[in-house]
Amino acid sequence: MDGPLPLALIAASLAFTLVALAYVALDRTPDWGLLGFAGVIELGTLVLLVVAAFQVGDVSIPGAGEITLFGYLVAGLVLLPIGFAWSLAERSRGATAVLMVAGLAQAFVVVRTLQVWPA
Repeated sequence: MDGPLPLALIAASLAFTLVALAYVALDRTPDWGLLGFAGVIELGTLVLLVVAAFQVGDVSIPGAGEITLFGYLVAGLVLLPIGFAWSLAERSRGATAVLMVAGLAQAFVVVRTLQVWPA
């Protein structure tokens, strides 16, 4: 998987983590701006999933590497929405910190996707 998309996703996820850290430090609850930022990351992850599906090709029986790859990409698609659902349901500083963890986990998921990418 070549190109700037995975690196842009990693950078955006880490930036999201820093913004969520600022929200925690200022004791703010998530707002539409943070939700929009997460939406851009989600869209990028969805594009990465589609690109990976086309680049892996049509293999009739996927191997363990491809299953792991798509498992990470699907996990990346659900991390931020689950974090937002949690933080909007609870409305506390700790629940906003969940977004920080979700953003960091999103970055690690993309890094791990690059590591298991079939050569």
